[in-house]
Amino acid sequence: MKALHQNSAQMSVSVLPAGEIASQAMLSGVETVVVAVPDNIGRLIGKRVDIAEWPRIAQHGLSMPNFHLATNIDNNPVAGLDVTGSHTGYPNGVLKPDTTTLRRPDWESATAYVLSDACTTDGELVAVAPRSVLRRQERKLGELGLSTLIASELEFYLYSESYRDGFAGGYSGLTPSWHFHGDNDVFVTAAEEPFLRRIRQSMRGMGITVAVTQGENGPGQQELNFHPTSLVEMADRHVLYKHGVKSIARLEGKSVTFMAKPDVNHPGSGAHTHISLYDEHGDSLFGIDDLSQAGSSFLAGVLKFTPELAWMHAPFANSYRRFQPGSMAPTNLSWGWDNRGCAIRALDRGEGIHFEFKFPGADMNPYFSFSALLISGLEGMRLGLTAPAATEGNAYLSSDSPSVPADLTEAVLAFESSELARRELTAEVHTHLVGLARAELDSSRRAVTDWDVMRGFERA
Repeated sequence: MKALHQNSAQMSVSVLPAGEIASQAMLSGVETVVVAVPDNIGRLIGKRVDIAEWPRIAQHGLSMPNFHLATNIDNNPVAGLDVTGSHTGYPNGVLKPDTTTLRRPDWESATAYVLSDACTTDGELVAVAPRSVLRRQERKLGELGLSTLIASELEFYLYSESYRDGFAGGYSGLTPSWHFHGDNDVFVTAAEEPFLRRIRQSMRGMGITVAVTQGENGPGQQELNFHPTSLVEMADRHVLYKHGVKSIARLEGKSVTFMAKPDVNHPGSGAHTHISLYDEHGDSLFGIDDLSQAGSSFLAGVLKFTPELAWMHAPFANSYRRFQPGSMAPTNLSWGWDNRGCAIRALDRGEGIHFEFKFPGADMNPYFSFSALLISGLEGMRLGLTAPAATEGNAYLSSDSPSVPADLTEAVLAFESSELARRELTAEVHTHLVGLARAELDSSRRAVTDWDVMRGFERA
């Protein structure tokens, strides 16, 4: 991870230095600037701005209704949240562009994208906005004299039909990009390479270098890995990447899904998170040849507190259907040296240890998930916890490790009662996120699924 950090700095050539308004070179030929903010799902919400308006907006921000602070996966506002709603009249907030994120996507001509921080009309960061939540954890790391390198591995399924055709058919009977799984099979991935190459090239053009692409264990399932970078920067790259993959699929008449479990017969899709911590001297905090005390404590904290922070990694009812024995998604909170059945896989022994956290699904919001990972690990360090012995062999048979939450109900109840979440997120943010989680749980409880109908229509 440390060596890759050096590479990642060299590869961000199209990202502007902090605090600078976009240079004429960056905006040459640009007619439209997309000013966007990540919402509660990790989706980009915003407006398209004429280039003539950009200098003013770059300096003063863009007024936009603040309903994005309260929306669910349907992009509908959730009632009963303090931050905004009918009780406030859904007033405008301000999107303050972060010019370090300015990028030129090649899938839209004459267009630049810039991510923003959600602010009040007084210019204060909105504490409950996803980017603000993660910024708080990044500040805490700095106060502790620590830094991190983090990278997400996103899996998705690629289908031959367009989004419009998929919607018209209820997303049923879609044709995977290949007819059997291509797990590291270069013959299979050769057939999908034109699409994957376009993704790699598009990301590279925006300073987001994809290190590896590979076939995964489901028909049409893909995985792309990034070079690690700093905390908020990685979350920003994550959401831009997802937006880009969906956009490119739409342009090519295809579709992709980042659902955690889109098909009962095939493996789910994860967003495995690789993390390293470094002290003020830039030395690995987790250890070199074996776990340091800090590494053991961080690991123990993640194992102990993930069950109560699980909603921040797995926010939907579907998220919990991914956790199946033998699926490469964990069913318990265990760790092991290069053991893919564990929730945490310890890697790079002898070089500078880092952890691969395998719990989050591809449907996670990286700003929330990265925050929860740091909160749990740093709490383990604060308490001086010690990790249990590494799991060897079949991790699914480990009876001493805590189980992952069985479903969304269990996860939401644990998150709601978590004193750790309330303390580290702040009471305001915790209350807000619990409101979002409760609304999602209520929606899932009202749903009647195809599975319900198929099992019960005649037999009930």
